[in-house]
Amino acid sequence: MSDRRNNLHDADQPTADDRPQTTAASQSTDPDRRAADHARSAAPDQSVAHDQTSVPDQSPAHGDIGAEEISQAADALFFAMRRARTTSAEHYGGLSLPQVALLEPLATEPDLPVGRLASSADVSVPTATRMLQQLETKGIVVRRRSPEDERRVLVSLTDDGAERLAVLRGHLRERQARAYEAFTPAERALLVTLLHRLTDLVADPGTS
Repeated sequence: MSDRRNNLHDADQPTADDRPQTTAASQSTDPDRRAADHARSAAPDQSVAHDQTSVPDQSPAHGDIGAEEISQAADALFFAMRRARTTSAEHYGGLSLPQVALLEPLATEPDLPVGRLASSADVSVPTATRMLQQLETKGIVVRRRSPEDERRVLVSLTDDGAERLAVLRGHLRERQARAYEAFTPAERALLVTLLHRLTDLVADPGTS
């Protein structure tokens, strides 16, 4: 009986083959692997750090823009618009830009005196008179004496002159509309506000 019990007891004991094998290699690599995992978890994400530092903020800080930069930007806008209007006036209306400035009030109000047109175009009355004589020769305007006061000369567009001016104005509006599509509605609203303010400041004699 004792031999049988001893045999059963021996059978319950794990043999050398059944015990987990712990080699020298596993004992040396497990701590190394744990150390490497810990180092990786503790290290910062280099891709995030690179993304955060590789693209610096290029927007100017408040107060960095002075009067000189604003003046340069406003002048650039003025000359760009002047060039565009000059090109369009010559191509679509066969007119010079000063002639267009002289004629534009006639698009909405016929029979205007020469003095009114001269003031609108910011030229002298003699200069306006010479320009209107040239335009009359081309069949773009007609001049006549005022029935109330023969000393006054009234100017109006001919059918050809009205058509030329309408085509030119329509082209300019279409071109401007395409350009303004680059701005969001909020930007367009802000642009209108700032341009009005700038116009008032430039026109104010106290700021010149």
